[in-house]
Amino acid sequence: MDVESSSAFSPAEPVVDGAFVSKHNLSAEAYQGFKECADSLLSGKVAQPEQLAFIQRTLQICENVILNFEDEKQHLMSDVLLVWAMKQQKLSIATLHTQQLHYKELDLINLQFEYFGELLQQTLSGLDYLKQYYPNVGFEEVHSKVRNLTHYFLYYSIIVSRQPPSVIVKCGEAENHRRSRFWFNTEIRILGGSAFGIDTNNENSNVNCYLITDETAKQLLNNAYLDIFESEEFCIEPNTTTFQKKDARGIKAKFDDMKVAKKVQLRRDSVATKRYCLCYNIQLQTNCGIELVGKKVSLPFAVLVGPKADVEAKLFLERSFADLVRHPLSDIPTHVSCAEMADALEMKFQAIVETPQKNTDGPSVVQPRKFNMQTKQHLVMRMKPNQQGFLALDNFMKLAVAEEFQQKKSGASEGEWKLVPFYDWFFKLAEITNKYLYSMWYDGLIYGFCSKEDAENILRCIPRSVLLVRFSDIEYGKVKISVKSRNGEIRHHWYEHADLNARSLNSELLSNHKFSDVDLIYPDIDLEVALGGRNKPRVRLPRNLAPDEIYFDNQGAAT
Repeated sequence: MDVESSSAFSPAEPVVDGAFVSKHNLSAEAYQGFKECADSLLSGKVAQPEQLAFIQRTLQICENVILNFEDEKQHLMSDVLLVWAMKQQKLSIATLHTQQLHYKELDLINLQFEYFGELLQQTLSGLDYLKQYYPNVGFEEVHSKVRNLTHYFLYYSIIVSRQPPSVIVKCGEAENHRRSRFWFNTEIRILGGSAFGIDTNNENSNVNCYLITDETAKQLLNNAYLDIFESEEFCIEPNTTTFQKKDARGIKAKFDDMKVAKKVQLRRDSVATKRYCLCYNIQLQTNCGIELVGKKVSLPFAVLVGPKADVEAKLFLERSFADLVRHPLSDIPTHVSCAEMADALEMKFQAIVETPQKNTDGPSVVQPRKFNMQTKQHLVMRMKPNQQGFLALDNFMKLAVAEEFQQKKSGASEGEWKLVPFYDWFFKLAEITNKYLYSMWYDGLIYGFCSKEDAENILRCIPRSVLLVRFSDIEYGKVKISVKSRNGEIRHHWYEHADLNARSLNSELLSNHKFSDVDLIYPDIDLEVALGGRNKPRVRLPRNLAPDEIYFDNQGAAT
């Protein structure tokens, strides 16, 4: 089963967009031909008898310019920005580190948009003069075409550069301080546009943000000028900010520390199935008379009144696999490739592991630990892919892979075994890693996802005594320690996550006599060096008693 893919965690090597360079050079060459003709006409170098023929030749060159501009615009919109936005959607479930790497790619895209914008602005400027000095000969039509192309390009260069998370937990009055759980940042960014004065004309201009339902978002697809009304259940704060230019990388409107609050009392189930979007009201001015008016809509998300793992799982699938950029609010596919699922699971696991553990902790931006190929293979095989290498997404939500013993309230020992679907088993292990195994995971001391049989085969290949820390495949939320003793015997120990709450796994491995003869943590990490050394048993020495006469005289006082 092929699960190999290009991991989203590896920072991409700086690449030169060869297609853009080629297309931009063709556009620049075509523009240069237009400029030479325009300069000749406007400078009076063309004799009166030759003007009509020269104008016709200039109009033909203009058509060639428009063809090249359309080709370059299409490349920037489809092959560059669309691809970036589709990847942004998939990475919106990943760690902040991964998202930040992707966000930085906008700097190069911004530069490409600037280059193309300069050609558009210079062409429009030349056509302005030509239609003024040579009216009614065809330059008006050419100007209109280039202006429409420019309007389209500038409007779609306004993007939601930072998306809201897939699930937002509403923030109550008593929970305003819990920044790490409830608060998030979004951003509107304009790529390029300097040649049209978008940065200078719109600095400090306001942008309003509304929380809308997916039904309203669907109406916006057909009518961008639809009047927006806020959701009846929730409100978003802050709902306004301003565009700011702080460097040469475009103009941005940052909505920092956003949170959702409920307006009325709600039942948890009443809103869990709904989807919401953020809608940003855009009204920008350019120095060429084009006004950019419209609305930009974020990716859809859920607002939860309380935690619901199944809703989070569905939103994970939606962000990972639905085609929300090209087909907003579309459904998820029924099947995906093993490689796609493996990458998505890797990103989601690392994002849960990175979640701040204390309410006062800010979000951390650390390079996440990657899954190895064995881990990816193991995870996708648990969801039973077909022979073509595709997984049914229903298996992620419904396929039972583990079981949990649930005690009845009536008796301490009575209970029943409950089957646990893949998503619940997987999310629980990520949560346990976040709460109890964070440092050991990042230090490479936790092997992670591995079956009992694979663990035994791995340990047999190590000549010394060794242990391997893995997640239980069968028992819900349990951590297994597979050990090969010095005599070659292999045994397995398990721990509930409640056990890890009482004593850390680090301390357990150092102090429990069951692991006292173990030299290594798989594959070849010295256990004592990695965990800080074992507590050596105290050797009791005999006391050297040299009693004097006073000692014997006082013995009677003790009786």
